[in-house]
Amino acid sequence: MIRSFEDIKNQVIQKGGAKIAVAGAEGEAVLESVKKASENKIIDPILIGNEEKIKKIAQKVNFDVSSVKIINETDENNIAQKSVELVDSNICGGLMKGKVSTPVILKSVLNKKFNLRTKNLLSHIAVLEVPSYHKLIMITDGGMVIKPTFQQKKEILRNGVNVFRNLGLKKLKVAVLAAIEKVNSEMPETVDAQKLAELSNKGEFSDVIIEGPMAVDIAMSKEAAKVKGVDSKISEDVDIFLVPDIASGNIFAKGLWHFAHAKIGGLIAGAKKPIILLSRSDNAETKLNSIALSILTT
Repeated sequence: MIRSFEDIKNQVIQKGGAKIAVAGAEGEAVLESVKKASENKIIDPILIGNEEKIKKIAQKVNFDVSSVKIINETDENNIAQKSVELVDSNICGGLMKGKVSTPVILKSVLNKKFNLRTKNLLSHIAVLEVPSYHKLIMITDGGMVIKPTFQQKKEILRNGVNVFRNLGLKKLKVAVLAAIEKVNSEMPETVDAQKLAELSNKGEFSDVIIEGPMAVDIAMSKEAAKVKGVDSKISEDVDIFLVPDIASGNIFAKGLWHFAHAKIGGLIAGAKKPIILLSRSDNAETKLNSIALSILTT
């Protein structure tokens, strides 16, 4: 049973890791995470970016890149395209965003001349290991779809379920978050939550329990559910938190990271290959967690 990022890393090591294209590798936190992942046999990287800067930063973080392939490129658009080409041609099994901007890398990922697109919606998955909680949780989508429609929420949820199932997790419990537990037509997220819960009752998501609308306190505490008179099968045992929009997801995940000292890893799901899409402010540990997560969920 996978319950931590350490479990994920151990599983990846047993699996054998993967070759990953790192787009814009000239960043200290980027190279620190790649170094750790390489040392632990999690990835075999190809570094794309300014070769001079990459080697200088690598020396600073004590990363011997003499046997690592580096593709010298200084233009951000070219870095993105060459990185995606490596994945599209199956030279690399995944893509990691380094110092290039998110819009630039996604433009290349979605370019029709490459074969990374599917019919699925691209959505962001944040997996967190919270010290006070008994298992890994997922928050989605806090990094990709700004204000998802009901149909997009279905696809976001499907992506999330697939990622956790690829980790070997079954009988998933999903809380569709809102501010209240009652359906209110002036709060569209409560209406969507009710519809998603009804789909679960009809068996559209097999072996998944979906409840909503649900406030965070009910999702996290059986006592809160009891006090509010809410009969929940998933309270205090939620796997996936489906958020109403990108703002609430981003705030929720980063709040747990900063205030609850949660460990976090993230990826973009819905493409043919895993996309490790990180904030340039993410530390090396978060980047390493994301690398391991993406490899194990392919």
